[in-house]
Amino acid sequence: MSITDYCRRTVAFTRDIMRQPAKVDRDLQFSDLVFFLRFARPIWSVGVLALVATALVSAAKTVLPLSIKFLIDNILLGETPLPDTLLAEAGGILSSLNILTVALLALGLFTGGMDLARNYWTARFREGYAFNLQTTLVEHVLSFPLSYFKSQQTGYIMSRLSDDVQILQYTFSQYLPQIIANALYVAFTLVILFILNLRLTLVVIAFIPLYLLVNAVFIRRIRAATHQERERQAYVSRDLQEVISGIDTVKSHAAEDREVRKVSGTLRNMVNARIRNTMLSALSEYFRIGTMSLMLIAAFWFGGNEVLAGGMTVGDFVAFAVYIVTFAPTVNTFFAFPVVMQPALTSAGRLRELFRMSGEAGTAPGTGGIAPADVQGLIEFSGVWFGYAESDPVIRDATFVARPGETVAVVGRTGVGKTTLINLILRAFMPQRGTITLDKRDLSSLDPRWLRRQVSLVSQDLFLFHTTIEENIRYSKPDATFEEVIGAARKAQIHEDIMQFSEGYGTIVGDRGTQLSVGQRQRVAIARAFLKDAPILILDEPTSALDLQTEDRIRQILRVLTRGRTTILISHRPSLLELADRVLTIEGGRVRECRGAADGIDPGSRPVAP
Repeated sequence: MSITDYCRRTVAFTRDIMRQPAKVDRDLQFSDLVFFLRFARPIWSVGVLALVATALVSAAKTVLPLSIKFLIDNILLGETPLPDTLLAEAGGILSSLNILTVALLALGLFTGGMDLARNYWTARFREGYAFNLQTTLVEHVLSFPLSYFKSQQTGYIMSRLSDDVQILQYTFSQYLPQIIANALYVAFTLVILFILNLRLTLVVIAFIPLYLLVNAVFIRRIRAATHQERERQAYVSRDLQEVISGIDTVKSHAAEDREVRKVSGTLRNMVNARIRNTMLSALSEYFRIGTMSLMLIAAFWFGGNEVLAGGMTVGDFVAFAVYIVTFAPTVNTFFAFPVVMQPALTSAGRLRELFRMSGEAGTAPGTGGIAPADVQGLIEFSGVWFGYAESDPVIRDATFVARPGETVAVVGRTGVGKTTLINLILRAFMPQRGTITLDKRDLSSLDPRWLRRQVSLVSQDLFLFHTTIEENIRYSKPDATFEEVIGAARKAQIHEDIMQFSEGYGTIVGDRGTQLSVGQRQRVAIARAFLKDAPILILDEPTSALDLQTEDRIRQILRVLTRGRTTILISHRPSLLELADRVLTIEGGRVRECRGAADGIDPGSRPVAP
C-alpha cells in the first residue's frame, strides 16, 4: 500500500469515527439508574462505610499540600502575612518544624489506615453488588419462555449474562470509587484555592466549559461504538461456542479451515469496532489533556504575576502551584468520567433490556398460575393452530385426546411437526388458535413450572450434565435418597453397567455424557423418568440411535415405565409402536388417527374424534 493510499484510509477512518451516530437504543433514564440501585440495598451499610472512608482519605490528601505553605511562610521565612483566618491560626500552631513533622506523620498514618479500610469496604460492596446483580439476572433469564432459548444461540446468551456484568463490576471496582474520591478532592481543593487566592481560582474554573465541550462531542460517539463492540463480542462468543459444541461434526468433515475463516470474519468485525472505540477514547483524552495543559499554563502565568505584584506570598504561590499540579489531573479524570463510563452504561442498557423482557406467564409471583393438587393426565387438543411464522402453520386444526393411562404414538415424516406437538404440551410455545388442556384446565392458566414437574421427558436429544451418574439421575428429583436413585437405575436396567465403573455412581459422565455409550445415556435418562414418577410421560424417539438388540432391551424397560401413565410416544420404530394403544399421524400439519396401533400409517386415516 502506498503512502498516499494509507493517508486516504486514515482520513476516511477519522471521518467515520467522528460521524454523528444514529441512536442505537433507548437512552438510560433516571428510573433505570434507580432500578440498578436495588441490588445495593442488601449491602447499603458497607457502601456507606466505603463512602465515609473515601471522604476522609480525600480530605486528608487535600490538607497535605498546605504543609508546603506552612513550611515556607511560617518556618523558613518566619512570618505569617495572612490576615486573621483559619489558615493563619493553623500556621501559628504549625510554626515549629518538629510539630509540623509530627502532624504530617500522624496525618500519613491516618490516611494509610483509612485507605486500607476503604479498599476493604469497597471490595465488599463491589463483590456483593455483582453477586446480587448476576444472581437476580440469571434467575430472571431462566424464567424466559423456552422459545427464547430456542431462538438464541448459547454463546450469545452467555456473553450477555457474563460480559456485561463483568463490565459493571469493573466499573464499581475501578471508576466509581475513583470518581467519588476525585469529586471530593476537587470540592475540598476548590475551597482551599478560594481561600488562598480568589482571582486565580476563577481563572482555573474558567476552563471547565472546555471539558464539558469535549464530553459533549465524544460521549454519544463512544456510547455507540461501545454498543457495537459489545454486540460483536457477543457474536464472537456465539460462534466459538458453536464450533466447540459441534467439534465432532467439524472434525468429521475436515472443516477446521472453514470454521476458522468464519470465526476470523466475526473476530475481525469485533477488532475493527474495538479499534474505533479505542481511537475515540484516545481523541477525547487528547483534548482533555490539552485543556488541562492550558489550565496549568494560565495558572502559572497569572500566579507568577500575582507574586511579582505582591498579591501573593511565595508560600501561597508554591502551595497553589502544588494544588494545581495535583488538581489538574484530578479534574481531567473527573470530567473524563462520563466518557469512560460509556462502556458501563452500554452494559447497563443491555442488562436493563434483559430485565425488561417478561418471563413466562404464570411464573412471576402474584401472576396466578394454577398448580392443582393432583393430576389425572387427560390431555386434549381442540382446534389447535400453530406456526413459528403465523403465515406458515406447522400444526393445523389439531384435535385429539390422550386419556389417563393411555399410550398414544405420533408418527409422520421428519419435520412434519411431531416435536412441535411436544413443545406445545410443555408450553415452550403457545398456540395461535385453539386450546390445549390438562384435566380440562387450559395450559395457559397453569403454572408452567408446575406443569413440567408433572411430565417426564425421555428425548433423542438427551442431555447429561458434567457431573456424577448419581447426580444426573437425581436431577429429576433433587431430594431423592441414594436408595431411590439405585431403585430407579435398577428399573432402567443400568445399575449393573454403573457398578462396572471403578467409581460406581460417583463416575463423572463427561461433557454431555460422552464417557457413556449411547445406550447407557438413554437408560440414565429413563432412570430419571422412573425416579421422577410423573403422571405424564413423553418419549421422543427414545431409541433412534440404538442397535436392534439394545432397542429391544430399552423397549422392555419402556413397557414397564409407561404403565399407569399418560404417554405420548414419538417413534418411527415398529417395535415401539407396539407399546401404543392408539397411533396418530401428522400429515400436512393435520393430526389423524390410524386404524390400528400395529398397522402403521393407514392411507384411509380419519380425523381424530375427541
